[in-house]
Amino acid sequence: MLKQFRHYLTNKKRNFSLKLDSKIFNSINEIINKSAGKKIDLGSKKNLQQLKLKDIKKIDSNLRNKYQKELIKIIKPEIKKITRDIFDKEELLDFRVSPQCKYKKYLNLNNKKVEYKKIINLKDYNLPLNENVYCYQTKNHQDLSNNAFRSSMCLIFYFQLTNHFNDTCLMRNANFKNKSGLLNFDETKYYSNIINHNESKKLHWYIPKDMKPKKIYIMDSITPHNSSNVSRTPRLALNVKIQPQSLNYIYKIFNIKKRFKKNFEYNLSVLENDLKYLSNKVNSFNFELSVLYLLQKKFDKAFISFDKFTLSKFEQGKIKKIFAGAMYRKTYEAITSNDVKKVFQKDLSFSKLSCAESIMRTLKQ
Repeated sequence: MLKQFRHYLTNKKRNFSLKLDSKIFNSINEIINKSAGKKIDLGSKKNLQQLKLKDIKKIDSNLRNKYQKELIKIIKPEIKKITRDIFDKEELLDFRVSPQCKYKKYLNLNNKKVEYKKIINLKDYNLPLNENVYCYQTKNHQDLSNNAFRSSMCLIFYFQLTNHFNDTCLMRNANFKNKSGLLNFDETKYYSNIINHNESKKLHWYIPKDMKPKKIYIMDSITPHNSSNVSRTPRLALNVKIQPQSLNYIYKIFNIKKRFKKNFEYNLSVLENDLKYLSNKVNSFNFELSVLYLLQKKFDKAFISFDKFTLSKFEQGKIKKIFAGAMYRKTYEAITSNDVKKVFQKDLSFSKLSCAESIMRTLKQ
């Protein structure tokens, strides 16, 4: 697995897939059936097209709540086997399986513009979705902000449960052309992670052939993704997100010995040099390097590293907000002007489970 993760991180194709045992897939299918209150053949287009919007909402709700523990019991051991060589045990403690359901496109009966709920609090990402989201395609985006800027390698394990029918909504990816990193995004009324239109037009969007039933499809928080148009056949999928709580995974994946001592300043310097070395192999690590510079109050170097991390020019005000998100574990929408001010004050502060804390935890271990 270490070799696969090493290849994945250094490749412009920031995704890969692994085989899912048929018994595991069948167990998930049984839970889908219990959630729907009826038997569903996930491979049958006719069967899926007979589902109503109320069925999709019922499945979604039951998977998030009533049958969540059963899902975890089935899926967690599989994720644990995949990540045991790179992540520490505590990184799988806050484990949650999220349904990714799409229904059919429909016209709003009142001809009103579709209203999306704007996410302010991180916990809201686990709440059931507005029903309109089931019926419209997912916009072009990266998940770094959704995950409160905690890591450039928040791993996303995606389970496509229904087949690749031509008239169904499927997740799409775009590969990086030269180096991995953050694409500029637009701030709209409802979202702050939609990839800039001009940037998005340059990308080649495709439905991965290896993202299919009985596979675990793996990507991360900077993998560009969206969905194709919602059409006539509902889509059912699941995903699990695992957030690194330290940077120990970089040492494991690249087989680098940790050279830390009982000296905080020395360890900061060692980690800085290690990240500088690795960012030449994996450009996205420039994000973590920029946060390390923030912790050291080396602000000029933080901006330089962040510029390397991005794939287009960012305004300074936007960069400062992202820095605040990385320090205080906040989505872009939730960051305040006071958060930004605190980043650049003399006193050092950061929040629990933030990207900043993951760096500090690395030094202590």
